[in-house]
Amino acid sequence: MKSYDKIEAYGVVLHRLTIEKIEMLRTWRNHPKIQQYMEYREEITPEMQFAWFHRIDNANNYYFIIEAEGREIGCINVRDIDYEAGVGEPGIFIWDDDFLNSTYSFRAALTLTDFCFYDLKLNHLVIHILKDNARAIKYNLAQGYKMSSGQENIYNQEYTLIPEHYEKKKAKLIKYLL
Repeated sequence: MKSYDKIEAYGVVLHRLTIEKIEMLRTWRNHPKIQQYMEYREEITPEMQFAWFHRIDNANNYYFIIEAEGREIGCINVRDIDYEAGVGEPGIFIWDDDFLNSTYSFRAALTLTDFCFYDLKLNHLVIHILKDNARAIKYNLAQGYKMSSGQENIYNQEYTLIPEHYEKKKAKLIKYLL
């Protein structure tokens, strides 16, 4: 199986998370500007981060540091991949405020979604978004995600993306981004 240590497309580079970068990621993740949008909001200790990294550093979880314009700007991932069911759960956050309202989050998402559908051969992606995170909902709808049935009154709502919905939105996004 390919290692996928580096994926480059749409003007971004995704670098597979390494042990050398987990403390930087922990610092980002513990910051209130990131933490407030996460389901798990407790302080993450260095020991917790180390143990977490060793649990996720495998072919069922791909965590990447997003590089744009030579800067490390955030993290994107697909986790808990079930190859038999053809599903994984992506996630993203942008740490660098200079890139927060830029096109780079979409560029990174296109790169990761292409990787999930074309390289990993997944047939759908499932995400969870807190109901009050309007920005994330709008962002994911723009990529083709649709709210899964029965999620309207749930706080941590599930959304699903299938390749045909992604392809329709991808063409529009590429025109806008590039």
